[in-house]
Amino acid sequence: ESTVDGTGQRHDVARVPGPAETAISIARDSVFAFETYDRKINPARTMVYSAAGLAATAAMVAVASVAIFGSCPTIYADSAGVRVLQAEAFSNSIAPLLAGRDLDRMTVAPDAAGRIRLDVQNEALETHYIDHLELVEFRHRADELALLASSGGVIAVREIGAPASVRDAAGRDVRQTIRADDDLAFSSADSLLARAIAGGPVDDHLDVTLPRSSDGDTLVLVLRLRSSLLASSILYDYMLGRPGVRALDWLGQDLARITTVAALGNWYAGSFGLRVAVRDGDDWKPVARMTSFGPTAWSTVGVVVPPVQTDSVRVRFTFLADAFRIDRIGVARYIGALDARMIPIARVTDGKGGQRDDVAVALRRADGTDLETRPGDRFHAEFDVGHAPDVSRTFMLGAHGYYTEWVRERWVRSATDSVAFSPSKASMRDMLKSWRASKDSLERTFFIRRVPIT
Repeated sequence: ESTVDGTGQRHDVARVPGPAETAISIARDSVFAFETYDRKINPARTMVYSAAGLAATAAMVAVASVAIFGSCPTIYADSAGVRVLQAEAFSNSIAPLLAGRDLDRMTVAPDAAGRIRLDVQNEALETHYIDHLELVEFRHRADELALLASSGGVIAVREIGAPASVRDAAGRDVRQTIRADDDLAFSSADSLLARAIAGGPVDDHLDVTLPRSSDGDTLVLVLRLRSSLLASSILYDYMLGRPGVRALDWLGQDLARITTVAALGNWYAGSFGLRVAVRDGDDWKPVARMTSFGPTAWSTVGVVVPPVQTDSVRVRFTFLADAFRIDRIGVARYIGALDARMIPIARVTDGKGGQRDDVAVALRRADGTDLETRPGDRFHAEFDVGHAPDVSRTFMLGAHGYYTEWVRERWVRSATDSVAFSPSKASMRDMLKSWRASKDSLERTFFIRRVPIT
């Protein structure tokens, strides 16, 4: 069909509604993307943006062929005049029933006034629904590192060193690749991807060997990692692109059913998680499973290794081939769990720099009244953290919400499937084959030519 027909209400570029609902026919060649929405309207929670913000939205559309690999709100902070990416919030929450709370470690410090100011942006073709934002402070000694634990909570570690050896499933010695925080990250061997596509195992693994602690202290493996763009590619191509217009029903209706969400969650956790096991005699004993990593910001987590009665400790990380980029694996001494201090938002400013007390009040509570942002939107959140000259502090961002993807018109035009995505019909080998053929260009496009919204 050459037109999109239905009943609706037109809005101008500033989102001001026109006359009441009426029959509307729109030429397909003038449609950029389709978005699902809830008829629940909450005007007080919609940010008002400046002309510059609107221009940024237009710029986002202009580079849509480049910046299509989004992943939820991106959080920046100023560091000596340079904007530094700190986190990406609720990256796995693609529907209301999947809304969740993330806790992301940041590298921010307060200014002279004892304030931390974060720049929250929507840089993707998505609508974000942010329910709650807060900072969480953890105090520790200067020689300790505070980090999220795979088992939950935040822990302190000390004396980070290197493993004795690290080898992947292809037999490569990758210890030098993962020895430092240098962005030179491990990725799966192409030969392993080829073997998986040809019918071999679809998983890769890293076998990490570390010496047993001589003094009996508990050890922690410190990982700096992020997801590759594999999961994003599958979301865009298989879940949304191939079903085309049927993806709108999947996003807006199917994912509102607990049975659909449960099936998707089980498939995702089983296929995309990072599974950790420790060698115990002749067997591998599972000790952790992690799934919540986005493709943009690096995450640092700690895996507590249970004591073993051997001269060395062997730990295996298992994951879908090429699903992760792992920058560093270190081994540290476990110190203990840290207490948290919650710090609410003090102020919010919009795209004009105007103070929005209503939004600040609303984002202090996880109450289901969401702040909605669209491509190009941004706001600044300020937190009064005070001064603590005699102690080291690590701040983490607590965020709760979800996001919905925009279905591109070109997906609708070139759709190949007449039914919605179903995990039971998904072929991981087909997905890996598609990923192998396109991953170099996808990663080059995303990490080099991606245009942030400013």
